[in-house]
Amino acid sequence: MFSLYALLGEGAPAVSTESLGAELQSLFRDDAGFSLQYDQLPFAKHKSVTLRWGTWMARLSYEEGKKVVDDSAEISKILGPAAPPRLAGIDKRIRAVFADDDAREYTDQTVDLMEFLRGIKGAIVF
Repeated sequence: MFSLYALLGEGAPAVSTESLGAELQSLFRDDAGFSLQYDQLPFAKHKSVTLRWGTWMARLSYEEGKKVVDDSAEISKILGPAAPPRLAGIDKRIRAVFADDDAREYTDQTVDLMEFLRGIKGAIVF
């Protein structure tokens, strides 16, 4: 498994789990074997969007608040002078968690999801 954060900085649109799900449903609606569902993981406060192609999946969650600020500050600290301006104060993000794909059967879907995140205005993807 690996994860990406799309930190939603200045100029980023308002996001919700539902809006995220609607955009992803539209993006992948013609993919063979694609399904989308909303799940609430144990101990999670909010639902996430789970995308599946056969047995492979990716889960995207919209998150905001102090934990996001703490992570943004840590990323900024690690990047040092290379960090984008105001990175440390970002308090909203989309977290994407990708299942393992040792056979590389779902590389196209992974790239499409990465491009989707990079295409969000104001998003900084790590």
